[in-house]
Amino acid sequence: MKAPKVTILTPSYNRAHTLPRVFESLQKQTFKDFEWLIIDDGSADNTKSLVEGFKLEADFTVRYYYQDNQHKFLTFFRGIDLAEGKYFSPLDSDDALPADSMEILVKTWEGISDSQNIVFVSTLCEDQFGNVIGDRFPSTPLICSIFDMRYKYKIKGDKWGMGKTEIYKKMKLNFGDLAGKGFIPEGVFQFQFDKIGLHYCINEVTRIYFRDKEDEHSLANQFYDKKNAFGLAENYKAFLNTYSNKLLSNPISIIRNVGGYIKFAALDKRAFNKTISELDSAAIRLIALLLYPFSKFI
Repeated sequence: MKAPKVTILTPSYNRAHTLPRVFESLQKQTFKDFEWLIIDDGSADNTKSLVEGFKLEADFTVRYYYQDNQHKFLTFFRGIDLAEGKYFSPLDSDDALPADSMEILVKTWEGISDSQNIVFVSTLCEDQFGNVIGDRFPSTPLICSIFDMRYKYKIKGDKWGMGKTEIYKKMKLNFGDLAGKGFIPEGVFQFQFDKIGLHYCINEVTRIYFRDKEDEHSLANQFYDKKNAFGLAENYKAFLNTYSNKLLSNPISIIRNVGGYIKFAALDKRAFNKTISELDSAAIRLIALLLYPFSKFI
């Protein structure tokens, strides 16, 4: 069987109440050469039977896998291992896509030359009321790193898009250290994009983000909760180990991230030696040593 052009991955945990919305938006896509890969992360609801119904209706390939609960981060990378498409898009279980999303993303990728060293096509998101979330890009296309997107162009708000599956497979993580640790922010792997290439940013909306206020599983307003201390410390550490060369050009940004790292490392009850030694840069380690006594006040 011919491999699909795109893999759309949806990790799902007790989301039978929102998955139909995702499915309906995929059914409406003007570009249909994709597979929908659903990894059920230990749901106790009727997700499996629901997906069996999707398979009967869908005019695209639907693949379903069940596993014991491992949380979204590790589920995401299992999806990368299983992906058969050339391109890869992660789609949350409570999102939806405008009808032309896949068409826009694939056409954009096919217009990019290898010499441009692009690792991801980044686009805009809007909420269910049609409001663009966050900032538009100052130009389109804008070719830049994740770091420059945030700190040079000061672009805020959710962005979404599509990468190449082969690029995701190049990312190096110690999954043994991350397993069973709960919530892990996506930055732990996303920062690695900047070690490989650049983002190609366009002012097109390709994702609809739903603000489900009653959804008990939403991470809204809980991101920086101390119960997520392990994952947040890993996120700050990944940032610092990726961007240590930015210390002279962006000292305030780096120092703030050092502060975040030692704060959540302390909340995670990490040993002092471990906290400091896992920073790759000697200069960053020195800053962490100076700030460490103040970790409870940051």
